[in-house]
Amino acid sequence: MSGDRFDIIVIGGGPAGGMAAWTAARAGLRTVLLEEHGEIGAPTHCSGKLSVHAFREFDLPLSLARTMLRAATLYAPDGGVAGVRRGEIDSYVVDRDLFDRWLVARAAEAGAEIRLGVRARRGSRDTGTVLVDAERRGGTLTMRAPVVIDAEGARTLLPASLGIAPRRALIHGLQYEMEGLRLEADDTPELYFGREWAPGFFAWIMPLGGGAGRVGLCIDPRLTDRPPVFFLERLIADHPVTSRRAHGARLVRKLVGRIPVLGGRAPSAAPGLLIAGDAAGQVKATSGGGIYFSLVAGRLAAAAGAAMVGGDLLAGRRYEQGWQRRFGRELLFTRAVRRMLNALPDPDLSRLIRAIGENPLLQRAIEEHGDTQYQSRLLRPVLGQALRSWREIRLAPAVLRALVRGLLDADRESPSPGGRVAAEKT
Repeated sequence: MSGDRFDIIVIGGGPAGGMAAWTAARAGLRTVLLEEHGEIGAPTHCSGKLSVHAFREFDLPLSLARTMLRAATLYAPDGGVAGVRRGEIDSYVVDRDLFDRWLVARAAEAGAEIRLGVRARRGSRDTGTVLVDAERRGGTLTMRAPVVIDAEGARTLLPASLGIAPRRALIHGLQYEMEGLRLEADDTPELYFGREWAPGFFAWIMPLGGGAGRVGLCIDPRLTDRPPVFFLERLIADHPVTSRRAHGARLVRKLVGRIPVLGGRAPSAAPGLLIAGDAAGQVKATSGGGIYFSLVAGRLAAAAGAAMVGGDLLAGRRYEQGWQRRFGRELLFTRAVRRMLNALPDPDLSRLIRAIGENPLLQRAIEEHGDTQYQSRLLRPVLGQALRSWREIRLAPAVLRALVRGLLDADRESPSPGGRVAAEKT
């Protein structure tokens, strides 16, 4: 089977791909979405935390949300605790499989063709169009379009064949969805820090309501040869807090995936090609969250794709400028903070978390200015308050040095100092 012609080919049925296909189809473009799996949303590998900004900007129905979040509890490596609570809702938690299916269904209703079980393998250019070679049920097919929007996710194949090699680092995640957890509040995720529990990242419990939740973590494979399951099982069995939360809980399902962090760099566009979402590394390196940015990028990519179909040679550049204006600063900032956190020894990280928990003025600054979607808004008020407080003065220089180093090294992808380097499993 060969020769299928479209205006836009979208690769990947996640948030970026679903939004791109929906937007392109509503613009009247002949659109096809290719999803490598047999159903949209499978396999699920996301905690499902989605900013309130996404619900407002894209008019998402609240029926997609399982619970709302307005607080967080941070557990330091040494057992210290800090809690913050905002006066308004910060985020919702969704089931990613249901969310992705809802989004792709909207694209299909708008006229996009959805092809499941199709894995794009390579692309090539021919007289102003892009040819995509793909596999389906052991056979091959070729499709042609002036524009391809690549939203494959963490594992990309197509961009390299068309001249772009996204620069990212992949962390490996695993979470158990469980019922019967002994949680203190349904609106409060719990975050657990420490190299013993999650080297290169952190662990969490994401509440889903009614005693259900997702217990998970990510690890940086450059810092350990042990798989995520080793750390998650140990977290559930031995962590002084998590073990109590999970005691007697029932495992519902396991969610596995890789998250591209330290990405979000140009180029994300080339002749006939636009890259969006996880495929472009448009993910906050501090938390691994990227659904909202993927939705924004998917819509921008579809608008740029429509202009490219019309012959606009500068549309790809405007796409890059557009997403950089919308959230490029956040990607830069969170890359720097991730490097800062990974560079801090556990004792300093514990002191930082304790400082939040013990200083009411610092805590208030976080609660008033905090926004998990736009984390850079915290920089000025939090650092200002920390420098005014004698309790944080001893720690501030170390934090500032690590943060500045992270900003200056924004284009480097090296593991934490002192960490053992392992081969990256990509």
